[in-house]
Amino acid sequence: MLSMDSKTFSRSQFLPPLLAGAAAGTAVDVSLFPLDTIKTRLQSENGFWKAGGFRNIYAGIGPTVLGSAPTAALFFCSYESTKVLLGKASRKPASSRTLATHHMVAAMTGEVIACILRVPVENVKQKSQASRERSSHIYRTILREEVRNR
Repeated sequence: MLSMDSKTFSRSQFLPPLLAGAAAGTAVDVSLFPLDTIKTRLQSENGFWKAGGFRNIYAGIGPTVLGSAPTAALFFCSYESTKVLLGKASRKPASSRTLATHHMVAAMTGEVIACILRVPVENVKQKSQASRERSSHIYRTILREEVRNR
């Protein structure tokens, strides 16, 4: 995508990681959603069968579809931006150890930034998978409880 020698991070360089991240994140999340639902129901306090068993295996996919593209796009944009910033901050040519460190720091930064959106989406998704309530009702309930607990 971007070389570590880049001196600027223009809008045209920002677009490919944004689009690639959004497409990849959505494709992975939607294709693995049935397995994730089964895992969530196996871990449910109510037990697998009371949580829905194999019925409505796509329950809760709405929050996943809405959240996966922006979450993955945030990760990849943050990752690429951080690599460029770290590359610009280096005063001498980067060694392989320095480049590896840049990639690790960029990945950590991308993950933290993406989790700002991913965690609330996952919360609604998992509650939708393990209950028979609509995602919108679960979202409102979570907001009400959070406001009450503050």
